[in-house]
This record gives sequence, C-alpha cells and structure tokens, in this order.
Amino acid sequence: MTDNREYLNTDIDKQNQNDKTYQATFKVSKTSKVEHLIKEQKYDEALVEINNILQSDNDYSNWNLKGIILDNLKEYEKAIECFDNALNINESSDIKINKANSLYNWGKLSFFPEGNYDKALRLINCGLEVLGESEDPSEFYFLKAEILEGLNDLVEAQKAYLIAYKEFDRLKELENQIEYINNTSDILIIITGCSFYNFTPESGIIVSLVKDIENEHDPDAIAVMKDESIVGYVANSDYTLIEEVKSASDIKNVMNNEQKAEILFDYIGEYTIAKLI
Repeated sequence: MTDNREYLNTDIDKQNQNDKTYQATFKVSKTSKVEHLIKEQKYDEALVEINNILQSDNDYSNWNLKGIILDNLKEYEKAIECFDNALNINESSDIKINKANSLYNWGKLSFFPEGNYDKALRLINCGLEVLGESEDPSEFYFLKAEILEGLNDLVEAQKAYLIAYKEFDRLKELENQIEYINNTSDILIIITGCSFYNFTPESGIIVSLVKDIENEHDPDAIAVMKDESIVGYVANSDYTLIEEVKSASDIKNVMNNEQKAEILFDYIGEYTIAKLI
C-alpha cells in the first residue's frame, strides 16, 4: 500500500558527513497530482491518473478519489461503484457522505431534466439510508418532497417538507390527522371555495349543508352555509377530493334537511376537512 502523504527525503549519508552540498528533496505522493487536477476541475485528466494509480494500489482512498472524479463527470452509477469498493475496505463516514451526495446528485438529475420520478425517489431514499443520523438530511428531504409532488403524492410530500424544515410537532399533528382520516367511522367531507367567499375555516366551526338544487353547474351541489350566507361548497369533483372522504353526490340522499357539519382541520394545506354531525 502506497503512503499518499508528502514527506521530506534527505540524503542521510551526505548529511552525516556534514556535506554542505546535500539538498533536501520532497517526495510527492502520486495522488497529490490527482487532487490538484480535481481542484482545477480537470476531471478527465484526473480520471486517467487515478486509473493508473489503481493498477498498482487498491487503497480505499484511491477508490474514493475515483468516485469523486466520476461524480463530477456525472457518471453517477460508476461513482457509486467506486465508493462501494472503498467502503468494502474501510467504512469511513466521509466515504459514506460522498456516496450519499452522489446518490443525491443522481436523484436530482433523474428528477430534472430527465423526469424519471420513480428512479429519482429510489435514489434519494438510498441516499438517506447511506447518510445515517449524524448528518443533516434537510436537502435530501427537500428534494424528496419535490419528487413526491411530481408523483402527486401530496401527503408524503408534506411529511418530507416538514422533516426538511425540522417542524416535528407539525409532522406529529399530520400523522395524527392521517390516522384519524383512515380509521374514523365519521362521515367526512371536504369544503371547497372558502377563499372565494372570503371565509376563513377554523377548527370547531359549525356550518349548515343545504342542497343547491338550482345550481346550473352541478345538480348534486351542496352549499355550505354560515350565518345564512354561502361560505363554500361540499367537494364533488375528482381534483377536489381524496379517497377517504365523501363527495356531495355521495351524501346528497343521506343528509337530512337541517344537516350540520363541524370543521375539523386543514389537511396538508390543500383540503378543509369537516364531519357530518
């Protein structure tokens, strides 16, 4: 194994003989040239050099350097292989971070411009596994949230954003909301159009549900009333609904003439959830 450090090499015989003609010389490590080329962003030249070194020196640090070079060349799959080779020899935390960052870069490229969201999500999840708990994963979770939005998985995207922002109290609140929505026997609805009617929905507010039989856009329309004024409508289209709630069409024939609903909470910043009472 080659010692990659620079060290001072003197002519000991001449020094011992008090020969004033002797000269101190530096023996430069093979990898110092590679590191210089990386610093100068001459990655193709650096790759040639590190490949030459690896022919005779299989040290983990050389595999790590090759991984760094390939990552900068955007050859991420090959970079990961190099980091894995290094980690098989030495499970250094620095190499793990390098591998995680390469997975992040590969995931980011897969997300945009390639538009391969599923692949991007797999790569980011792998990066998070490699990164471990000692490093700040915020950037990984920001990218994960954007990918999940691209996949239209808004709930998991919101979770990822909250982790990225370290808003763990809000994350716990969201998890409780998900648990409730998935397991309650209550009849849940979504109220839409509140901003149009200048209504601010708040938890605990009681509203009335009234069939809007003269609505020219939707024969199943149900208006949401507060103090005898319309403040919204019960969601009744695919883009305003989620799987666990009932639509206006679902409840039209089961609601009574004086049906009330209680506003429960804002869900992932997209939906106002209420229950029939």
